[in-house]
Amino acid sequence: MTSSIRLKQYPKLLLFLLIGAGGMPVCLAQDGIYYAVKLLPDKVTYQVSLTSTLSLSGVNRLTNSGQVTIVAPTNSFTVTNLQSSNGIWSNNTTVRHPVENPGYDYFIFGLTPSAPMLPYSATQETVLFTFANNGACTGPIEIWTANDPFQPNPPTQPINVGNDLTALGFASNGMLYNAWKGNYNVGSATCAPSPTIAILSPVANSTLTTTTVTVSGTATAGASVTLLEGGNQLCSTNAAQDGSWSCSIPFSTGLHTLTGRASTIAGLSNLATTTFTVSNNCQPKCIPIVITVLHRRR
Repeated sequence: MTSSIRLKQYPKLLLFLLIGAGGMPVCLAQDGIYYAVKLLPDKVTYQVSLTSTLSLSGVNRLTNSGQVTIVAPTNSFTVTNLQSSNGIWSNNTTVRHPVENPGYDYFIFGLTPSAPMLPYSATQETVLFTFANNGACTGPIEIWTANDPFQPNPPTQPINVGNDLTALGFASNGMLYNAWKGNYNVGSATCAPSPTIAILSPVANSTLTTTTVTVSGTATAGASVTLLEGGNQLCSTNAAQDGSWSCSIPFSTGLHTLTGRASTIAGLSNLATTTFTVSNNCQPKCIPIVITVLHRRR
């Protein structure tokens, strides 16, 4: 595990003085901000933004501290081309596959302690910074969550992992608090293509004369495939490496409409459907024939 621990202290004294001297209005502790990361249409640039539960103006926008932690699959991501949009951000700490969660790497971005006036809007997203990955597609990345296995635990784990934001407008009883409440638009930052699925059999609008039907098709290799009729799940399986999948399902006689969907770490596929009829009437090909053998007397 490698890391470089951020030791900078932000000028919180300035904000406390402003609160005491200016009589600035304070907001309730339930107000705060949410972070999001998404992959932009160029499929190269990742954008980190925030949205606020309320709009702030004037000196209330004065921001004391900010931190965003990005979580990516192990040894798949190297931050490059970091560009700040609001405030000055830097990748202060990188922690590779910590023992608490060895399948992932952690990239901790911090806001430079210059007390910037960030925009906080209850109706518009605020872009904080963008960055890129100096490597091949890594699959999905996300922002750290409060239930992540990798947590700060001084003194055994003193690295300041997690998310943080304090601003003058986010205070209770004259005291600043961490206004980060969670994340939004989760799942918007994956460079892997969305999975695909097709149902090839039974052929649409066909009539079958067996009540046990093999439903088969193709999907993205390794994808989880689910078949449903109405709201009932009939089958769950995985596509093979060649993309093939199949399920053997009992059906009653009558008209049936199946819906299939594939899922991978990149998300969900579009729906695939097929409609067919199961019939117990096999005429005219299988009319029972009775053969009577007569024996003559000699």
